Amino acid sequence: MDIQSYDGALHFATDAWTSPNHKVYVTVMVHFKHEGALISMLLDLVEVAKSHSGVNLAEAFMNILDEFGIEDKISSHCIEV
Repeated sequence: MDIQSYDGALHFATDAWTSPNHKVYVTVMVHFKHEGALISMLLDLVEVAKSHSGVNLAEAFMNILDEFGIEDKISSHCIEV
């Protein structure tokens, strides 16, 4: 499956943690339907050079999307509470 040409919705999940040796890691997974089947793929697991602040995690996330050529497939929706 080529996610660059996939025209359906892509859903992302991330997880970040600090290892016992004080290194920060983040994983990014993508979830989508293809021909009726649910597909989940690990895109990457990377070390974040700095602390796992929101800005640093967002930068790592965008770098991964860029590496896979899918940075144009995300949108943001504002939800008013």
